[in-house]
Amino acid sequence: MSFKPSMRCLAFGILLASLDASAAATTLADEKLRVTQSDGEYSMQLGWLNNGRRMPLDLRGASAAYGLKLPVPHRLNIEESKLEVVYTNSISLQPRSQLAVTLNGRVLAQLPIKAEQPDNAARITLPSDALRGGYNELGFRAAQHYTFECEDPAAPELYSQVDALQSKLRLKTSRKPIETSLAKLSRVFDSKLWLDHYELELLVPAGSLERHEELRQAAAQVSQSIASAFEYLPVSVNLRELSGGAAAEGRFPGVKLSEKTWDAVLLGTRDELAPMLSPAIHSRIKEGYIGLFRSDQDPTRAILVVSGVTPAQVRQAATVLNLPDIALPDREDVSVSELKMDEGYARTQPMQVEKGWTHFSNLGFKNTTMHGMYPQPAQLEFWAFREMFDPAKPYVEIELNVAYGAGFDKKSALNVMLNDNFMQALHMQDRHGEQLWHAKIKLPTVALRPGNNTISFVPTLIGEDVGGACEPIFTDHLYVSIFEDSRIELPPLSDYMSFPDLALMTKTGLPYTRLADGKDIGVMITDMRPATMGSALSLVAKLRQVHKSPLTALSFITAKSDLHDLDGLIVVGDINTLPDNLVNEMTHFLPGQSWQTLQVGTLKDTDLGEGAKRWIKQPLKPFTELTSVDTPATARVVLSEGLGSSTAMVQFMSASLGIPVTVLTASTRDHLKDGATQMTEHSTWSALTGSATLWTPDGEAIAQAFPVTHDFIGDKPTVSPASYILSDRPWLSVIAALTLISFIAGLTWWLLRMRARRMNLES
Repeated sequence: MSFKPSMRCLAFGILLASLDASAAATTLADEKLRVTQSDGEYSMQLGWLNNGRRMPLDLRGASAAYGLKLPVPHRLNIEESKLEVVYTNSISLQPRSQLAVTLNGRVLAQLPIKAEQPDNAARITLPSDALRGGYNELGFRAAQHYTFECEDPAAPELYSQVDALQSKLRLKTSRKPIETSLAKLSRVFDSKLWLDHYELELLVPAGSLERHEELRQAAAQVSQSIASAFEYLPVSVNLRELSGGAAAEGRFPGVKLSEKTWDAVLLGTRDELAPMLSPAIHSRIKEGYIGLFRSDQDPTRAILVVSGVTPAQVRQAATVLNLPDIALPDREDVSVSELKMDEGYARTQPMQVEKGWTHFSNLGFKNTTMHGMYPQPAQLEFWAFREMFDPAKPYVEIELNVAYGAGFDKKSALNVMLNDNFMQALHMQDRHGEQLWHAKIKLPTVALRPGNNTISFVPTLIGEDVGGACEPIFTDHLYVSIFEDSRIELPPLSDYMSFPDLALMTKTGLPYTRLADGKDIGVMITDMRPATMGSALSLVAKLRQVHKSPLTALSFITAKSDLHDLDGLIVVGDINTLPDNLVNEMTHFLPGQSWQTLQVGTLKDTDLGEGAKRWIKQPLKPFTELTSVDTPATARVVLSEGLGSSTAMVQFMSASLGIPVTVLTASTRDHLKDGATQMTEHSTWSALTGSATLWTPDGEAIAQAFPVTHDFIGDKPTVSPASYILSDRPWLSVIAALTLISFIAGLTWWLLRMRARRMNLES
């Protein structure tokens, strides 16, 4: 629908333009961008569509465009959609300038740009039938001119901005009835739903998880499965125990979903679920079972049934749901007869073309050609963290195969960015064009972040005809290609890491994902109340999102279980139920025991062994100076009061167990549940760092504690003997050098003496 000025639109524009900018900035500065929803009516700021960024959408130059991805869930009918655009343009622009709004490439409205009216607002109706399920592109395209004659298309006064906070998309929707097809399960648990947080309602028979460890494992698999379906959306688990319905009407007697819940998972054995299932569904459960049905109270909400005759079969069915890329048939239910899985496997590693090197193609990169003055960068993603590399080699090497066109200005370059930090530029200065093979690029390992790293190849493409007033700019010849047979130096994945490090865990799941399926890792739940169990499931679900692989071999244990066969332990429970041996070893945020131990400075001490090592490197310095070492000066604080409403996550190396331990705790079960829900939010999860972090239920007050000393766990990365000696024991290399020099000197002296004796005999 085209833009139609009216008194109503004018009044709306005046109202928006007259907002107090400072008050709006103050109000929104601390407010998270969220989607608001009431009775099927949604309101989302454009910044929410732009990866949550608050910065305005900048349109610069004579011809500029900006696109936003608009996800549309298949579960919703779009009945009405309106876009409210608030934009500001340069006061230097001529009247022939304009701003176009597009949807999937189709122009919906053309908005005027006037120098005398720089602040503008408009409301545009989007055609509902054009918003298809999946991802749509909402775009802004600007044609901007400052003169009617010759102009520089890159002049700085050619700009417009679309306000990402005041501009909003408003949609009126209705829910569609659920498609009861397991093949379309991704349309039920859909990451495109307009949500800021998804709460999984997990329904289990009363006491079933306490009685059966297999069912606790099944609950963990289901939680992981739903979390992986929502990818990056925060997911928490609300565990509810059911006792069954009195009436036998409907498919799920006595099962009533909460008002705020979209869908639910009903988990348990066939006999325990019998009071909550209709005879028709109950009779279908003869082995592992997965079924997708509409809720009795609302056909637009789903109930996913995961069941079996035995607890082992329930776990088997839940594990099938958690498998990546599992294909289920186009039917409402299915039986799982058998599942055979390997255990204790490592993370999948990219194929290596030779030792330590892998092609870009093995990391998912395809031949990419970039064209024009401002092309989209090419990106390569790889998994790594700093400790896995040879400490004697402080960089990662790339051999890049690239080609670029003719007629490039000498200022053209291919900029290499690692995690948005500039690393190196590849100069493109041959005016005849060139193919470069095995161009060397070095990335410092200190710039790596734990987990997924992104290399961006950002071209700066400038033609010899740089343009200007009355001078055209030619861009058709500006081509750069990067080929997939380029390669990067990545050693075999190592699990050598420092501990404690909550930040490493939040980005990679380490040290609890050293084996990709979580084998030999225990999750201890200190009591089986729904609040505590739900908190543990929320944490496991978050680790699944981070790890990107199903943790099918985790062991869910109790405080009475044997812990000596484990490689790592996660403990979830309120502070009064934590095991005594672990409480005695915790050094952070434990009232009455040790609230916090922190480093306040350094103390001077004497270490003769360290002095000897230093003297070998610096033999001219006084030995007494070289024996002086720094040790941490610490302060240990004990508070007698409780945690209040705060939640804490603490990591430490257990001296009694010899394994890494992570504890999630709070003063009560309710505070623990609230804290675990807040933990799944990006703002809190990304703030977890050091050896301990403390946060409030609203996530506002976050405090970190850092370890005084670190432990190292895992196997050291594979290095050559020479580099190992040079980096880890430099004093040994000095001794070896001195020994070799002494040997050569002695051998030389002996040979000269023997020669002198022969000469004397001859004379």
